[in-house]
Amino acid sequence: MTMIKITFVFIFIIFAPESVLAKGISLSQLINKNGQYFINDKLIPYSGLTLSYFKNGTIKYVGNIENGMKHGVWLRYLNGSIWRENYLKGKLEGPWEWIRNNGKIWSSGTYKNNKKEGKEKHYYSNGQIYYEGQYSNGKQVGLWKYYDKVGKLVSEVFYGIGQEAK
Repeated sequence: MTMIKITFVFIFIIFAPESVLAKGISLSQLINKNGQYFINDKLIPYSGLTLSYFKNGTIKYVGNIENGMKHGVWLRYLNGSIWRENYLKGKLEGPWEWIRNNGKIWSSGTYKNNKKEGKEKHYYSNGQIYYEGQYSNGKQVGLWKYYDKVGKLVSEVFYGIGQEAK
């Protein structure tokens, strides 16, 4: 999903009339039992749009729940930035991005079966890479590279199996 689409969806959600959002339910109104969401004490798995709010009433995040489990794209609003992540039957799965309020990517990576997997990158606000490396089964592995704000490599760290080796 492109930044423009993400921004449009999020802006639509923030400024949509209450009648549009009325079809969703606040996550705080659902009961969470072992990662599955139910309506009240009826133990009926919830399906539909859900939202969460900050204390000031603005939307914190929005996402979909199917058969009681988070499913599809979830968007979180964090101090003007947008965090986008994907769920598949309640587990984090697929690409995620954290996008700054200026539209530039803050960080990006991938989840597989609820754990980080593959390449992950973090960026300075000017768009230069801050650091990058690989995850395997939720753990940092291999060579991780760290850069200064102009893109010059400043250090490298190698992560072996469960340990850091420099």
